[in-house]
Amino acid sequence: GDLLFAGTEFGLFVTVDGGKNWVQLKGGMPSIQVRDLTVQRRENDLVMATFGRGFYVLDDYSALRELTPQALAEEARLFPLRDAYSYSPTGLAPAGTAGLGPLGGNWIAPNPPTGAVFTYNVKQPVTGDAKLVLTITDDAGRQVRQISLENAAGLKRVAWDLRGTPAAPAAGAAQGQRGAGGGAALAPAGRYTATLGKMVGDKVTPI
Repeated sequence: GDLLFAGTEFGLFVTVDGGKNWVQLKGGMPSIQVRDLTVQRRENDLVMATFGRGFYVLDDYSALRELTPQALAEEARLFPLRDAYSYSPTGLAPAGTAGLGPLGGNWIAPNPPTGAVFTYNVKQPVTGDAKLVLTITDDAGRQVRQISLENAAGLKRVAWDLRGTPAAPAAGAAQGQRGAGGGAALAPAGRYTATLGKMVGDKVTPI
């Protein structure tokens, strides 16, 4: 296809048009020599080995397959994503506490977000009284969750934790008392639809 990756002396580069134009992918990665690349096909992850025994993973690059000039010219575009796994992270050791050894321990990075990670692009900032939202509906068309997004333009990612709308806090409840997910139940396994929209008041217009 036209999607190609290249490891260079200064980092990772990608082309979506078969090599006519190349763009450096950073995402917090330092300028470092990328010595080896491999694709984890099941999860659509790109795995990189760098100079000095470094190791990086670009989670779910599938959106890059749809990153065309036509898609970027649209007012807004929600890109394809991989299947999301439903599981409870309860019991996982906090970052920085696992893998400690006699020499002071190993560096540990945070886990990726739990749930479905959406990649979207917005051509122009959303202004005025409108705000940008992502609406999740089930197979019957019922709204499961609505997530407020940044109104700024650009290519962005947002995670849905696979939970319904959090319950309103009880009167007088202390902040943070409701726990993870705001007390909302996990959505049952199935197929869900996500749409981008502009919300003014309570009215949402798909875009």
